[in-house]
Amino acid sequence: MFYQKYFPAPHLAPFVECYYIWENKPDATTWALPTSKPAVIESPPTGFGSIVFNLGAPYSVGTTQRNSIRVVPTAFMTGQATHQYRLYLPDHIHMLGIVFRPAGIGSLFGLPMVELTDERIALTDVLEQSVHYLAEQLAEAPSHSAQIACLEQFLSFQLIKRNLQPDRIDYVANLIVANRGNVSLSGLIEDAFLCRRQFERKFLQRIGVSPKFYARIRRVSYMCSELASQRWQINDWQDLVYRCGYYDQSHFIKEFTAFTGKNPSLYVRNNLELTQYLSE
Repeated sequence: MFYQKYFPAPHLAPFVECYYIWENKPDATTWALPTSKPAVIESPPTGFGSIVFNLGAPYSVGTTQRNSIRVVPTAFMTGQATHQYRLYLPDHIHMLGIVFRPAGIGSLFGLPMVELTDERIALTDVLEQSVHYLAEQLAEAPSHSAQIACLEQFLSFQLIKRNLQPDRIDYVANLIVANRGNVSLSGLIEDAFLCRRQFERKFLQRIGVSPKFYARIRRVSYMCSELASQRWQINDWQDLVYRCGYYDQSHFIKEFTAFTGKNPSLYVRNNLELTQYLSE
């Protein structure tokens, strides 16, 4: 399996977290996923929206929240996820994705992100026919670097068209990410130079969830990343709880289970994050 992240050009960095290319080819037997049944990969909420182009076989996404499994569009945009979801993947994977900073989609495309929360919407439904040419470019690009260049060109045009500069909502949302969700709401309001009502309204529209809820997402996302990669052992949990700003271990367990559907002990023993496949 091939999975590679690419960082954006400096002028796009306030809005874009990274790009990625994810491939798995059934003819490459040394690194292909099993073909007897779809591979299942779990993802907790990350705090980042995305645009995904699927150049491989169709795949499905399921959530316990909706108790359903749906085939996703070939190209789609997704807002904030508020619960863990599962990808049901075939043996032929070829995806290209843009992972946005928390306010990136709302800023670059002027979309009301609250309408995209927990949704995967066909890109043609939100950006109309202009994306067809981009999809063709990506499919015909001769290399990974050429595909990334196509994505950068697309976003750079969007940036110029909207004449954008990062504003205080971008700054505050990125601050939550930088602090792993361990922030105070009053401090964020001061940094935004807005009254509380204006701040919460603007944040909800640009990010898709409230600032308090977004901070909760980022804390759990950080913990999941640490636990899935096994950088923290069980005897380190109390330190992790402290670093993430939880009151005590019971608060930590309750919050973790609410977002992932598993308690931390079970998650360490049995998680299906992409990290597990890449480390095999």
